[in-house]
Amino acid sequence: MPKVRRRSANNWLLYVFLFLLPLQNLQTGYMPNLGGGLNFLNIMTAASLAGALAIGGRLAPGEPVNRWVLAYVLYAVVSLFVGYQYVTDSADHLAILKDHVLGLAVVFLVQMSVHDWTTVRRVILATVLPLPYIARVTWAQHTSVASWHYSDDLRISGTFSLLGANEFAAFCVTVGVVLFALLISARLSWRWRLLLGVGMACTVMGVLYAYSRTGYISLILGLVAVILVWRGRWKLLLPLLLAAALLPGLLPYSVVERFDSTNVDAGERDESTELRFVYWQVAWDNFTRHPIVGTGFQSFHHPEINPYRKDTHNLYLRTLTEGGVIGALVLLGLLLAILRTALREMAHSRSGTLRYALALGVTGAWIGLICGNLFGDRFTYYPMAAYFWAYVALVVKARHLPAEEAP
Repeated sequence: MPKVRRRSANNWLLYVFLFLLPLQNLQTGYMPNLGGGLNFLNIMTAASLAGALAIGGRLAPGEPVNRWVLAYVLYAVVSLFVGYQYVTDSADHLAILKDHVLGLAVVFLVQMSVHDWTTVRRVILATVLPLPYIARVTWAQHTSVASWHYSDDLRISGTFSLLGANEFAAFCVTVGVVLFALLISARLSWRWRLLLGVGMACTVMGVLYAYSRTGYISLILGLVAVILVWRGRWKLLLPLLLAAALLPGLLPYSVVERFDSTNVDAGERDESTELRFVYWQVAWDNFTRHPIVGTGFQSFHHPEINPYRKDTHNLYLRTLTEGGVIGALVLLGLLLAILRTALREMAHSRSGTLRYALALGVTGAWIGLICGNLFGDRFTYYPMAAYFWAYVALVVKARHLPAEEAP
């Protein structure tokens, strides 16, 4: 008797949520904020959770990533109350923490909504479909300010209307690296390959025209990590050599100027780089005065702590100064749990499977994330980080799913 294929139970509300998450311009420009917490993020998180519960969704049992995410959230709440003791104007801290936590919650929502490889593919599809629109917005913004030589006026933020160019570039790096891993290492149909190729081209364009030096470096490191870890890396040797030879001549001159402008030597730094060193010193001095629990969540940019009233532009130093040694250890534990889970999945999966390709992509995206957070916050804002958590969730759930069928 032929096998009867069971129809997948889909959390369609989650797919819509994932599709809209990076489209902050639509959230702020066309979706009303009804007040009382009835905004896009709160409503869609609740709706996605309801959809996951309706299909009987469950978290992957016994996974370290889930435990570390919960530990991170609990300590963030503790740090919020610590901050109330050091700064006076903290009215928006709770709302900022809530948005950060809901962005992290994507790792749970996706796990609860995925129960076979069909739903895995649909989650991936939901993260790819917005990319052509994002590329269209990016191109329109770029052409409105385009110039042969680089200036700060060229920096654009795509659909991230409430964030900056660096955050937009970080989002594109994460998605681009994961799509690259899927494209080269998963056995997929030509339609999927075409879709992934188009999506990756959209993200690369976003990184280029955001003019984020950290984004350039993070993308390169993420792609190189994918290639070096991939079991079939020798297949790309000749194409990579050719790309390395041709790429400098194909890039816009303004992009080359921006990339070449990075210099960390004393006396030769640009103003933006120089100020980072100033903020880092302030953060380190504050940490040495409050080494155990820091001065609390979102406290560093307040005048009581930092006379410059700016962010640290380094997630790790900000965690030290705001969360102390305890906060730093929790963050370290979470980041290492993600990497260990991805490496475990690659070691225990077959080449060519989605399970292997997703773990490979998260490994590369993790490298890009680690690099990006050296020069900014690529971890807190939900439009930027939510897709990273969605991909992490797929890797966490992978070994609890049935065996993959042939494409």
